[in-house]
Amino acid sequence: MKTVPMHTSPKPATPPISVRMQRLGPVAVVHLSGELDLATVDHVERELGDVADGVDGLVVDLEGLSFLASTGLALLARWHGRAGEQGFAFRVVAANRQVLRPIQLTALDDVLALDATVDEALVAIPRQVNR
Repeated sequence: MKTVPMHTSPKPATPPISVRMQRLGPVAVVHLSGELDLATVDHVERELGDVADGVDGLVVDLEGLSFLASTGLALLARWHGRAGEQGFAFRVVAANRQVLRPIQLTALDDVLALDATVDEALVAIPRQVNR
C-alpha cells in the first residue's frame, strides 16, 4: 500500500472578506466585499458593533459579496432585531443574484428593509426613523 502525503492548503494571506466603513452624519454605511460565511461572520459582527453605537441608521451594503452563507443571513436577522430594540433604522443593500437569492429563499426579504443601492437606502433612512 502506497502512502500519499497529505498537503494542506495554506491559509489565504488576505481575509476572504473586506469591511469598509463610512460615517455620513448620524448614519453608518458598512460595505462588505468577498464572502460572508462561518469563517468571516464574527469579524463582520465585531465591525458592525463598533460602528453602530449611537447611529440613527445603519446600512449594510452587500453588493461586493460573492457569497452569502446561512451564517450571514442569521447575522442580518440579528441586526434587524437589534435595530428594532435600540431604535435605529437598519437597511440592507442587495441587488446582485448571489446575495439576493439566499435572502429570498429564506423569506428574509419579507423582514429586512432591502434597497437596490446605497443611495436608495440613505433616502429611506429618515422615513424609517420617523415612523
